[in-house]
Amino acid sequence: MSILIQDSARNNLPGWTERAVKAGAAEGAVLSPFSSPVNGNGYKIDASAVAKRITDAGGQFWFDATTHALQMPQVGDFRYYDQWDLWSGARGNLDQEADQRDHIKRVFEVQKSLSSPYLAPTVLLHSAQSQTSQRAIQLSTLAIEEAEGHPVWISIVGDTHFWAAQGELDAHIGALDQLEPAGWFITVVRPQASVPVPAHADEVAGVMRTVYALSQDRPVVMGHGDLAGLPAIAAGASTLGTGWDIRQRVCAYSDYAARAAGGDGGQWYQRPTLEVLLGDMKPNEYQVFRSQNLKYAEALTQGSLPAGPENAFRHHAEVLSLISDELNALSGEARVRALRNRYARADTEWPQAQKVSGCSVGGEPWIRAQIQGMDQFIAGEGW
Repeated sequence: MSILIQDSARNNLPGWTERAVKAGAAEGAVLSPFSSPVNGNGYKIDASAVAKRITDAGGQFWFDATTHALQMPQVGDFRYYDQWDLWSGARGNLDQEADQRDHIKRVFEVQKSLSSPYLAPTVLLHSAQSQTSQRAIQLSTLAIEEAEGHPVWISIVGDTHFWAAQGELDAHIGALDQLEPAGWFITVVRPQASVPVPAHADEVAGVMRTVYALSQDRPVVMGHGDLAGLPAIAAGASTLGTGWDIRQRVCAYSDYAARAAGGDGGQWYQRPTLEVLLGDMKPNEYQVFRSQNLKYAEALTQGSLPAGPENAFRHHAEVLSLISDELNALSGEARVRALRNRYARADTEWPQAQKVSGCSVGGEPWIRAQIQGMDQFIAGEGW
């Protein structure tokens, strides 16, 4: 069980997540002030009630201040965010050390009230060597100080350019690693929320290199990782963030833009996940696949699929957990090779699966960047 449920604008964090935790399909949830209110509003219940239900079910509960979203282009979805007491001055003002310390203290106070581990706020990074990257290091440093001995997890959030920065990325990660936190939350940010994600080989290799270094002595969570985050698991991360809708599976600029009144910003993602292909198909494409060659379709899926969005996700979470748990039982090169072998099989099977099903999206966007990034990482390690 290596899955955390990310928060969603849809009203499924307490009920569905609670059931997923009880069923062993997830180990907990991450609440965001952009997606959930402090107090109930008739659509969503109190954050404290969500925390209690998930922890009572035996799950972990995290509060991610999501401060990094405030630097996203066109951020404007503050309908819930401004209910949280996270700033004494202007929202997002981190210009002075006093402002940074104040924000960190307020985040920790919320986390303490919700019995959440301390997860330090951070800023969105586009470059590994810039004033903003120095601010990220400073925020993390101050968070360790303000915690006064309480264990603190550190977030690292960046776009593709940041994660593909190679030597500069390594230097930034090395500086953060000296802080010796309790653990790490790592997230790749995209311009748009789409699945499969438009990953790049250098980014995949950079994430793997970072996770491999940081996971030697502390746990790493790949936030909003989903299927695209599996290389991070191979490199040493223990946990993937995912969920029922695309906003939970991808961290994207578009998800934080201002929304029309009454819109929940969510979208059920009911495409069946095919374990062997490390990807999915549209429901109608999968039905064609089954009608044309049921035995082959179920072999690639590793069984049949239940109907309905909650059940579709349960199957998806089981696939992610199965692969993650398989990798978590290994270490070092063997761990990476095990996933690389899965990608090799997916690369072999996708052309035939696409031919039989007629699906519009083949294996290229699902696995190509991951394969190339893994190979780059393997070569860099000299394996």
